[in-house]
Amino acid sequence: MGRDTYSFRALDKERDKRNMLDPKWRGVGLILVAVFATAGYYFAEWFLRANAENGWIYIPRAALYPRFAPFLGGGLLIKIIVAFLFTLLSYAMLSVIYAMVFPIRPGETDAPVDRKAERRKKIRERIEQRKRKKY
Repeated sequence: MGRDTYSFRALDKERDKRNMLDPKWRGVGLILVAVFATAGYYFAEWFLRANAENGWIYIPRAALYPRFAPFLGGGLLIKIIVAFLFTLLSYAMLSVIYAMVFPIRPGETDAPVDRKAERRKKIRERIEQRKRKKY
């Protein structure tokens, strides 16, 4: 009995079905990655031009025309690195915004929040603040 029953397997299948991601959203994620990478490349191109005019960051000639990879000359290596960093930062910002807009809700297997521990922590913080004021 127990875990091998038909009802348990049906419940397991239903739980897995709820947790499945719709394929449309996977496509949206793929498009977002492509958009971020493209935007990062164009940002890197703009950045190199503006940096050459304004001199914000010193970029050595060896970085613009690397000896180990002559096919990455003309700043292509720098563009790829800046585009990659831009993609990472933009995806990180998107993740933070998404987490703020759609917070994670506790599920059926999550433990409830210990309210007494939160109160004790606040009381300890107040006591620490009073001690700091005295000294």
